[in-house]
Amino acid sequence: MNRCALTLALFLSALNLPAHAQLRAITAAEILGSGLKVPPPAPAAAALAPRNPKNELPSRLPDDPLIVVHASRAFDETASAAGGINAVVAGYKAAGRPVIYLLNDQSAQGYSDWYPADRAPDYELFSAGGEHNLPLAAGEVTIIGGFFGSYDGARGCQTLAARDAIRMHFEASGKPFTVNMPLKAIYFYEEDAGVYKELLALDPKTASPAAIRKVFDRFPESFFLTDTFPTSTDDAAGFGHPLTNQADNPGYRMGEPVDTARYAFELFFDGISVAKFGSGPRRVSLKLFN
Repeated sequence: MNRCALTLALFLSALNLPAHAQLRAITAAEILGSGLKVPPPAPAAAALAPRNPKNELPSRLPDDPLIVVHASRAFDETASAAGGINAVVAGYKAAGRPVIYLLNDQSAQGYSDWYPADRAPDYELFSAGGEHNLPLAAGEVTIIGGFFGSYDGARGCQTLAARDAIRMHFEASGKPFTVNMPLKAIYFYEEDAGVYKELLALDPKTASPAAIRKVFDRFPESFFLTDTFPTSTDDAAGFGHPLTNQADNPGYRMGEPVDTARYAFELFFDGISVAKFGSGPRRVSLKLFN
């Protein structure tokens, strides 16, 4: 029993009332006069303060902006990625690079659940599942938050954000595109906690490239590729998943599929090439690092 509860129990017993009547008979004046110290309720978190109007898309984004996806206790209950997210956001702010927050809930509760320390991004956009139409014509983007991975039963918002970043880049450019994913600033599904722990423990200074590649042997199939959504050809696999209900975000434009027929992907871990998949002309590098 904590101190407040014990104090209240002793106070009630001192009134010498029958057990069933103790709480019913006590008055506000008696509680105030008891000297019981009750902490005031915590104030609700204020809304974010983006530099640009809320839910307004930028007209253009320079190379390597930062997208923070659903960094909310509604999904990541323990705010497990907070330290990594805070460090990455602070670095981008210091470098003068744009920071975009994707929120699935812009109510008072949603703002209270949003846990990054910096509450003044350049852009604050609504995103039901990680979807976006950000103009990413330049060659690089960094995406953090969660959930990581996309497969049947676990469709990650962070991976949908990566899918849309890839799609939006190639709508404006034919040049290769890089998606950076710093693992310490990303949260995974509970079912994937073992894999996540293994990834965070990987050290290229002590593990050989062959040993690292073995960890990623089935990684694309396990975390990126799906076969339950439309693709450009019957034999292609999709990268991630699209937004499955347009009504969740009526202003969003889905665009064409991102799949292994239209794109060629190369996966890196701390600079080591660990997997290649897809045969299309559009070249994408996916860079994971600790």
